[in-house]
Amino acid sequence: MRTNPMVKPQTSSGWAVTLTVISCVCLVAAVSLFVGQRSARTAELVLIAIAIVLAGGAATIWYVQIRRTKAWISNAVQQWEHFAAVKSRLGVTTEVTVVDIHSLDPTGTWVTIRWDKFGHIQRAWMEAIPDEIWRGSVLLISPDPAQIQVHGPWPEIYYLMATNYHTFASEEALPYLGDPKYQAVAEANASTP
Repeated sequence: MRTNPMVKPQTSSGWAVTLTVISCVCLVAAVSLFVGQRSARTAELVLIAIAIVLAGGAATIWYVQIRRTKAWISNAVQQWEHFAAVKSRLGVTTEVTVVDIHSLDPTGTWVTIRWDKFGHIQRAWMEAIPDEIWRGSVLLISPDPAQIQVHGPWPEIYYLMATNYHTFASEEALPYLGDPKYQAVAEANASTP
């Protein structure tokens, strides 16, 4: 099963924490053997070797997880920059967040959306679009004036046509948008071929 790319990967993992704890326990046991019994050199060396191997494994897992998280943040910030560029280029647009996905068809998808400006949540039929959309995706759309009218009632079901869809970005990446540290990382990754 694929993981949702709209959700930031966890920096820590159960394996990394477990290996770190076991490594520390082995190191403490080796030190206590060294202090308590001078004759247990073999056991000390074995425990130290186990501690080093486990610490190396834990460090590798931590390193991979941190790199994966930084790459996700960088890509998500780039996606939001693209989102903002498309939004500034177009006329009337609004943002909706996919709260839930109910069923998939070749011609479209039944979803629950939240109109971000109004906080209104409703069911929607989303016509098949070129991008793969997941829970937590913020969609930039042009609202259909035949369905959404100022001071009018909300339709029971909103029909999002593919022609009214423009781009998407991850809702979870919003806290990173104003952070200059991640802006610099995103710019560096964008300039790398």
